[in-house]
Amino acid sequence: MVVAKGELSMRIALIQQHATADKKENLARGMAAVRTAAGQGAELISFAELAFEPFYPQRPSNGNHRDLAEPIPGPTTDAFCTLAKEWGVVIVPNLYERAGDETYDTSPVIDADGRILGLSRMNHIPDYESFHEKTYYTPGDSGAPVFSTAVGRIGIAICYDRHYPETMRALALAGADLVLVPQAGAVNEWPEGLFEAEMRVAAFQNGYFVALCNRVGQEELLEFAGESFVCDPRGNVLARAAKSEDDILICDIALDQVDSSHARTLFLPDRRPEMYASWLQAQPTWGREDSPPPSAQVSLREITEETSREIITLSRQMIPGQEKMVAANAVSIAQAHFNDKAWFRGIYANDTPVGFVMLYDDPDKPDFYLWRFMISGPHQGKGFGRQAMLQLIEHVRGRPNATELRASYVPVPGGPWPFYQSLGFEPTGEVEGGEVVIRLAL
Repeated sequence: MVVAKGELSMRIALIQQHATADKKENLARGMAAVRTAAGQGAELISFAELAFEPFYPQRPSNGNHRDLAEPIPGPTTDAFCTLAKEWGVVIVPNLYERAGDETYDTSPVIDADGRILGLSRMNHIPDYESFHEKTYYTPGDSGAPVFSTAVGRIGIAICYDRHYPETMRALALAGADLVLVPQAGAVNEWPEGLFEAEMRVAAFQNGYFVALCNRVGQEELLEFAGESFVCDPRGNVLARAAKSEDDILICDIALDQVDSSHARTLFLPDRRPEMYASWLQAQPTWGREDSPPPSAQVSLREITEETSREIITLSRQMIPGQEKMVAANAVSIAQAHFNDKAWFRGIYANDTPVGFVMLYDDPDKPDFYLWRFMISGPHQGKGFGRQAMLQLIEHVRGRPNATELRASYVPVPGGPWPFYQSLGFEPTGEVEGGEVVIRLAL
């Protein structure tokens, strides 16, 4: 689809293409699409999220995800740098980047002379059904850069980052004329029209163009929706790509609309950052001023009818993301009552409930497995978890036939592995249900 060119405009192209397990073939199709778009006068060409490889996060990582990533510069960026210089176009691909021991969801910006101007890495990492991205990506460290390219000032909000008004505003304050949004949006992932409405509001509130380029096609667990689009600083949708099929969306954007937008003439000049800048630094509060000190005595106590509620309500105080790694205490307690191998206790610091632990305890096999373990948000970082684990380990050592304690964890950046490792746990090389299995010799 092509939207006609006008005065004072930049012609952009969004390459909406499906991906298979054949990375070389995906890349070849992408490069052919660049040539087609450039042949139609496109000056800036952008791709969807992970455009040249399968969407790996449909399933949790098995621990070998680094092998799927590539460096920047690397084979993919080398190919596009050559193509950008050949055609004199700006190209913004998106790929799975490996940098040292870390892996990122990254969009390199390649200028019209074939140079890589810089990288934008996804900052906010989600984890929910079929989008297990915390097991693949390290949170980005590039901030919200805006790149002065041969055709204009370009910012990038990679997929999940677009949900954060802070990201979208930061790109406006840095002077972006156009924000590219490489996305992997599935059919029925969000209510109809919501992802488009969200970007129209962002464009209007911040005074820039937004060009969202989506994946398309049926993959293992997800069907990606396509329907890439471009909207202007007034919040109007200028063009849309096809639904559920490959497409090249070409659209001209009138850059003079940026400076004359409501956001640039009213909203941004009238901001009062001196008043609310500190609000953005606020941390979650749980209203527990009586939280026990690190010196408190930790104990594991039986959960009774009288104390069950205070243990159950600890799940309401999890830090963001914690609920994706451990089930709610109410669920765990219910499971325990239907399994005669479950041994479970509330974790207390002095007389304050701070956590929950549950053990699968079968001395006949023998099989001892840390089934559940949680410390609620307000009580983390005080050593209560370590004291509770040391007591649990001593309990297991005293059980008949106990030679090892096994556990598992979700392999996410910033996850619990360093904690378990400090207690002496070692990897087993096994992965069960997307979780890495570890063991402690007793």
